[in-house]
Amino acid sequence: MVQFGPDISQPAAFAAEENPSEQEREFLQRRLVFLFKTLCVLLAGFYAITTLAAVFALGQSWLHVITAPGYAFHLIGITISFILWQVCSRAPRSTVLLRWLESAGLVGTLYVMKVDAFFDNDSHSLLLGTNAVLICRAVIVPTSVRRTFWVTAAAALPDVGFLALMRYPAPEGFLLPALEALLWSAIAVIMASLVTRVVYGLRQQVKDARKLGQYTLQELLGAGAMGDVYLASHAMMRRRTAIKLLRADTDGQGLERFEREVQLTSQLTHPNTIAIYDYGRTAEGLFYYVMEYLEGMDLERLLTGAGPQPPERVIHILRQVCGALEEAHGMGLLHRDIKPANLFLCRRRGMPDMVKVLDFGLVKQLGAADEGGAGRANVVAGTPHYLAPEAITAPALVDGRGDLYSLGAVGYALLTGSHVFTGQTASEICAHHVNTPPVVPSARVGRELPDDLCGIILRCLEKRPESRFASARELRIALELCADAGRWTEEHAAQWWEQNGAELEKTVVRRNPLALTGTQTVVTNSLGRVAA
Repeated sequence: MVQFGPDISQPAAFAAEENPSEQEREFLQRRLVFLFKTLCVLLAGFYAITTLAAVFALGQSWLHVITAPGYAFHLIGITISFILWQVCSRAPRSTVLLRWLESAGLVGTLYVMKVDAFFDNDSHSLLLGTNAVLICRAVIVPTSVRRTFWVTAAAALPDVGFLALMRYPAPEGFLLPALEALLWSAIAVIMASLVTRVVYGLRQQVKDARKLGQYTLQELLGAGAMGDVYLASHAMMRRRTAIKLLRADTDGQGLERFEREVQLTSQLTHPNTIAIYDYGRTAEGLFYYVMEYLEGMDLERLLTGAGPQPPERVIHILRQVCGALEEAHGMGLLHRDIKPANLFLCRRRGMPDMVKVLDFGLVKQLGAADEGGAGRANVVAGTPHYLAPEAITAPALVDGRGDLYSLGAVGYALLTGSHVFTGQTASEICAHHVNTPPVVPSARVGRELPDDLCGIILRCLEKRPESRFASARELRIALELCADAGRWTEEHAAQWWEQNGAELEKTVVRRNPLALTGTQTVVTNSLGRVAA
């Protein structure tokens, strides 16, 4: 098992139990529901079987059986366990209340069952029932060894007193049964404590294995070419975050690229760029970084589930991406992989359609040589559907206008619901980017679309970089001058999310390996072959 953090000592474990997370509280409540439900069902089954046996096998009357003191207390025990079951299952309960129900409620139920055994003068049921319930509790309920010891002792040790009352007033035959009862009670305490130590220790190992410093991994959000992204929470701030963890089998070049991604992205502060909170290495040397957790969907999921978007919404989205690229390009950084899967549409109060630019995994500093040197001169990095022509024919010469071409391709997909170019292979798609003029968006969808927005998108898709907008700022200003700019209001966005958001967030994006949709690829081609 890979451990991402230091071992948790026993005192620290007790502190964690005293200040549990919301997930731990929910887990405890589910386990108590299971415990009391099981106890209620078993007691009710025992009651039904013994009652039927007394009536039909021993010939006792129904009235005599159900009015016997022992049976009455047995019925009280069933009722208490049922009430505890319902209390734990009806609504979220505080950890303090759950702990009281788990200790006082369980011990109280056992004491009622002891009274039942007392009236039946059945010492075997007294000892067997107590031990069985306490061992089950140790297996089911997540708790510390210390707590198990005291709860078990409080429930089991008084059995000696109940046995003494059963033997009264003939104490001469009490010594040996009392010793046996004491031994069985001690066995219950020891066994329950040992079971808890094993179960609690295993749970703690699992928790430790999912720790990265102060962060605890909770669930896998997604997997990429080099790493996996997990939902996580901070131990002190209890803030939900996303953690990207590099895979152990990543080569040295991938590790270098991953580190560059976080180091360069952490320099960006624009509100439309995902925020980086922290980064580091695990004890095993695995690299990770912590970023803000986003609620919503990426544009790939939006296109898959909802299809073409209104022009005013397309403008609203593109303007925000331009803001993020404007800051990055101003710092000399290129993204090089602008695509729907890397643009995330957030559900946020006050701005339901806030866009975040993700995954600077192919980021490059302007003027810096590509890693790998001359041996990688013909390597095309990016996603085929959104590659600028110069990224295919002359990757070393790509500047910020390459990102604008990719953004134009994203805008084309949002407006029409289809890619600018399609093909059966990456080479075929790349060849179209280099040689084929794009179809006018209005002609692609067969209806009128705003000329100003279509013109902006087609200008972004010009083959020659100098024919495009000179900068992200210039593109943003052009979008702001469109007739539909500003018409996608906060009210429109909130209404859309209310009607469509929940369902689309569950939509499964099915990747088409032929279309290479949404995948981050590194394609190696002969430049002459692509241009042919």
